[in-house]
Amino acid sequence: MTDVDLNLSYWREYGPFQKVKHDLIRHYLGGWFPKLGAWAGRVLYFDTHAGRGRHVSGEPGSPVIALRTLLEHSYLDKLLRQSEVQFFFIEKDPASREDLDSELKKVGDRPARVHVKTSAGDAYELLSDIVQDLQTSGQQMAPAFIFVDPYGFKLPGDLLAELMAAGRVELFVNLMWRELDMAIRQKQPPGHGMAAVLDGVFAGGDWRAIDGPPEERIQRTVELLSNVVDAKWSTHIRMKSGGNAVRYLLLHLTNHDKGRELMKACIWKVAPDGGFEVVQRNDPRQQLLITPTPDLEPLKKWLIERLKRGPCTRGELKEAMISTLWLPTHLTEVVRQLSAEHEIEDHSGTLLLPSSRRLPF
Repeated sequence: MTDVDLNLSYWREYGPFQKVKHDLIRHYLGGWFPKLGAWAGRVLYFDTHAGRGRHVSGEPGSPVIALRTLLEHSYLDKLLRQSEVQFFFIEKDPASREDLDSELKKVGDRPARVHVKTSAGDAYELLSDIVQDLQTSGQQMAPAFIFVDPYGFKLPGDLLAELMAAGRVELFVNLMWRELDMAIRQKQPPGHGMAAVLDGVFAGGDWRAIDGPPEERIQRTVELLSNVVDAKWSTHIRMKSGGNAVRYLLLHLTNHDKGRELMKACIWKVAPDGGFEVVQRNDPRQQLLITPTPDLEPLKKWLIERLKRGPCTRGELKEAMISTLWLPTHLTEVVRQLSAEHEIEDHSGTLLLPSSRRLPF
């Protein structure tokens, strides 16, 4: 099946996968635009496989969602006094690009400092040209959010690494996990066509070392991709298509603590009906089910273990929690509960265990 065929098939349907993906984009950009626009001077948004702008069933595509998120933002006027925002929507199929242009015009008038450009071409080639121009001029890319949503699992790992190194860039990648996992498990020898594809995805990284049960394969894949692009933080949601089979991985890659914290908050927001699984990066066995009313017992255990080493301020704990998937609001609730149960003591913002529970030193 060609990319064009996959494109048409994709736009005929709209289901939970697309909704979660779009909800994450909407929530994230809702926080990202004002954070960056307040100081950056220029903010960039890229959609590498922008599509035709609207699904057959009527739901808007990601370009329309991204543009609307900015234009309908309560912070828009103040943001545009400080920065301009440029959208780059890339769609390889010329007919889909024409449809996209039509849908974007329906969004409404754009302020002078909001720029929209659509291109009919290969997204990776266009982005590669941008990176080369930046490298030649010795400049850095303006703060950018790049949504990489291919119709297969082929990704240019080396290009993604160059983009991350080009400036304050964040990547949001949709991985077709089932197909990628099948290709990895075949362990084709060097020189084989599929081996060459995977060499490109992982930029020469040792993808043949990805092994073990499904959860570990996912975690090793995410870690390898994070290492390939040299991202400090990776956050991902596993989307299931029935039973326990993971169909897609939505992967956010950033080098900035605030970006990581914002994506965590967005993940919790997109689960009003519950049911998205995320894995703690440092232990693939530590699964966290994202639900509207989370089970806070694991966080209670985490806090108790931290305080066994000695007192911690709330600020120190919040910083340590960046590596977990919990939010500051969860910590506040856990502290309230444990304090009421006399399991911990709160001395003006410094938390510690009662003397009977502290480790002897």
